[in-house]
Amino acid sequence: MSIKNYLNTLDDRLLTGLIWIGLIILWSFETITTFALLLIGSCVTFFIFQHQSQTRKLVMRYRKRKSRSKKSRIKKGAMKLRAKALNNIPTPILIISDGLTISFANQAAEEIVGQDLSGKDLFLYVRQPAIVTAVTEAVTDKVASDNNLRFTTADDRSFDVSVQPISKQSGVRNGRAIVFFYEVTRLLKTERMRVDFVANASHELRTPLSSILGFIETLQGPAKGDSAAAERFLGIMQKESERMARLIEDLLSLSRIEMERHTTPTEAVNIATLIKNIVHSITPKAAERQITFKINCAEDLPFVMADSDQILQVLINLASNAAKYANENSVVHIGAAHRKNKSVTIYVKDEGPGIEPEHLVRLTERFYRVDTARSRQMGGTGLGLAIVKHILLRHSSRLEIMSEFGKGTTFSFDLDATKTSD
Repeated sequence: MSIKNYLNTLDDRLLTGLIWIGLIILWSFETITTFALLLIGSCVTFFIFQHQSQTRKLVMRYRKRKSRSKKSRIKKGAMKLRAKALNNIPTPILIISDGLTISFANQAAEEIVGQDLSGKDLFLYVRQPAIVTAVTEAVTDKVASDNNLRFTTADDRSFDVSVQPISKQSGVRNGRAIVFFYEVTRLLKTERMRVDFVANASHELRTPLSSILGFIETLQGPAKGDSAAAERFLGIMQKESERMARLIEDLLSLSRIEMERHTTPTEAVNIATLIKNIVHSITPKAAERQITFKINCAEDLPFVMADSDQILQVLINLASNAAKYANENSVVHIGAAHRKNKSVTIYVKDEGPGIEPEHLVRLTERFYRVDTARSRQMGGTGLGLAIVKHILLRHSSRLEIMSEFGKGTTFSFDLDATKTSD
């Protein structure tokens, strides 16, 4: 008989009894499991209660260890952040430990002192006795020093040096010092230029002034009553006075230009008209040496963004120089061309003797002359091209000089074209 047939023969009551027995067995199993879990929990609770003090100590120890670990991570992160910040500071910095050993050098310091400085002796790289002495005093808990300390690199860069001892938070020195390097190369260069300028200006003014005073003394003494000598000396005195006046005017002009160097020109200037007006005003003087001007400006030349008065001064200086130094019976070419980069190139080209290459880089320096005697004879002050240079700097441009000795010189510069033509 199959199981299915057997079950069919059972009485409903018997089947109900079997179901109840199964439910009782399942309940008993769950009860035993729950009881076991309760028993284990009670044992653990009893153990913890019996060893409460030790458990508290374990918990506190775990919390302290976790706190120390967190503080250590924060401290390490802060140290890395400080090191990264110091390394990215543009000011060169060295940290010196006891024994004058370099313990830290940022990137800027390695650029001027040397590479891989950490762990090296300071005196191997910084050999100025005053700096080494100042660092030694700072490390040995003596006073800081930042007076008259100068560090100079092999490429002639100059730095003022400040040495400070490093203190702990409690104020107690810890045998270390920090060295700062502040670059003063540009300041020293500016100071030298100022001194040279004052000296040159004084010399340029003193020369004609001495000449005038000498002639006055002669007229008051040996030549007194000599009308011919008086006429000749007065003529020379007039020329020297005019030379002084031109020099003073150029000095004032240079000062005004430098005061305006941070203001951007916003005037739309018709450069073609400006060139024509300049040539018209210079032609009579140039004709004395049989110099002729040839203008070459495109008809559709755009306006340029510029200060018309200053560009007029630039063109007068360049055209006047060409008329003075070009060969007699020659042509000076002056013109302007529109470039693809939306700028206008203005140029002055002469057929003079040219300029030797070693002089080209210094032509725009104040009071620099290729031929001092000839320049003074021509009435030059030595400031014309310096004025041109500073005007063009204000216009975000620069003077280009191309010269071949014996074949002439070309001066040119670019100005931004405008969209306005009226």
